[in-house]
Amino acid sequence: MSELHARSLSAATTVLACLLALSGCASQVREHFSELRVGLTPSEVEALLGRPSIVIPPEVAEDGTVLTGPRWQYGDNLSTTTTAAAFPRTVPDRVWVVWFDPEGRVSSWRPPIVEATSSVESSDDQSGRTPLFDSPTPPRNR
Repeated sequence: MSELHARSLSAATTVLACLLALSGCASQVREHFSELRVGLTPSEVEALLGRPSIVIPPEVAEDGTVLTGPRWQYGDNLSTTTTAAAFPRTVPDRVWVVWFDPEGRVSSWRPPIVEATSSVESSDDQSGRTPLFDSPTPPRNR
């Protein structure tokens, strides 16, 4: 086997392993999200849902007082990761979210408001719409 072929196979295997791991994480979150309870510790949440894809640190006042606890997000993609980095107070609609109080206990949570989908419309979507804009083309059933 050539070195180039071996590298290609290794890269493909790595990508496949990452995709399988990510899909497993999403199913773990989806399966156990309803088991969240107020007062859980971060280690209990991690045992239940796995590691979060994004952790937004607590908001701290100038005097060092913790104003809000951290926020954990699950199911982030490149867009929601960028949003979290640029605008940490913005909570994307497409992710599972767990909020902690200043003492580090779960205070609330929220499943995705909008399920993450491909930007390309699926073939079984007959509405003629994208998630953001009406289609400029009228539907064929008119």
